Amino acid sequence: MAYPNMSRRGFAALAGVAALSALGLSGCSAGEGAQGSAAGSGAGAGAAGDGTTFSTRVESRELMGSPDACDVRVGLIMGPPSMGLSQFIVAAQAGKTFNNFTFEPNGVDYVGLSALFNKGDYDICTLPSNIGPILYNNAELKNRYEVISVNNLGVLYVMTNDASVSTLDDLRGRTVYSYGEGGTPEYTIEALLAKNGLDGTFNLEFKSSPLEVLNMMQQQDGCVAILPQPFVSLAKILVNPLYIPIDLTVEWDRAFADTGSQAVTTTTIVNRQFLEEHEQAVVEYLNMAGQSVSWTLANMGDAAALQEELGTFLNNSVALDAMPYISMVNLTGEQMRTALSGFLHELYLANPDSIGGKMPGEDFYYLPPEGQLDERFLQAGLEQATQHESSAGTGNNGVTASAADAQAAIEAFGGTASGK
Repeated sequence: MAYPNMSRRGFAALAGVAALSALGLSGCSAGEGAQGSAAGSGAGAGAAGDGTTFSTRVESRELMGSPDACDVRVGLIMGPPSMGLSQFIVAAQAGKTFNNFTFEPNGVDYVGLSALFNKGDYDICTLPSNIGPILYNNAELKNRYEVISVNNLGVLYVMTNDASVSTLDDLRGRTVYSYGEGGTPEYTIEALLAKNGLDGTFNLEFKSSPLEVLNMMQQQDGCVAILPQPFVSLAKILVNPLYIPIDLTVEWDRAFADTGSQAVTTTTIVNRQFLEEHEQAVVEYLNMAGQSVSWTLANMGDAAALQEELGTFLNNSVALDAMPYISMVNLTGEQMRTALSGFLHELYLANPDSIGGKMPGEDFYYLPPEGQLDERFLQAGLEQATQHESSAGTGNNGVTASAADAQAAIEAFGGTASGK
């Protein structure tokens, strides 16, 4: 079988993801943050994954702001945080929602998306889980922000064309390629290695796109990479032989069993001013997202068939292969706060700059009023995600997508492919 090979020229258009520091989004001085909105008021307590006790909890209160329908602009990262939203997007496009939601997928450039979000182009955004705290901690930014949900738990894998790699310890002295510098992938890896006493044992080199990493795996013998799903599913077609020896979510759960911390990959963030002026729209967003994630998990074939049309992923067949492994959820309220704060604490211990210099305050976590979220879809996907069906060990086996699907995905991403 011939495997398509991405040319380096094809990646030129994918380069240019700016450093976070250029946008003032990384290594920010730790500000005190804005004062908590009414969404975070109330008595009671809740425990975070790091043992922190919160003084706020879900309470019964009126929604903030106008009850009237409004326009809601949503910026999306293509891939895992968007792949479960197809039913929501379809409903919004058909005018079946109370508010007017418009969704704009922005590829995998979370840095550019963050900049547009801060500029005011979007009211709600999906972003890597460490970017929200960085925005929160930077008092010099234009807007203030709150996190409203967790979209994905762990999705990272070690992949290689070297059959001798089977454990993290086997990476000592090697160069490992990845994508996601300044985002969740970099700092998840950093925290995990620190916990296992492996920090500094191998060179982690970041590339400008996931496809560039896959291109290197095709061209170099003994190449090792760390990438998230759904690019693992794409690698099953593009790289032969392919071994997937290590699931970093499994490694994380093992390493942090003492704290119970879960890996959290992506979150949804809201502009605080928009929340205070249109809380009913944020509540509708969470209800629709929860319903959509639940439907997707029960109807993966139908959901995957919508990905290209909606722009939420590159290719429907590759999306179908990846969907069981992307740990999609719609965690909200106190459950969201517990999962995310525990993860952020581990990132902070490994590198405070990874979350903007300090742990975010309670007012970063949005708690919807009691009774506002549909009980049928609360914490959608949590059971499936915590069971975590893994891609580890699958390699080139069980691929449901074809070489033609891979080529279509590459071209949709702006790259080119040729036979190998």
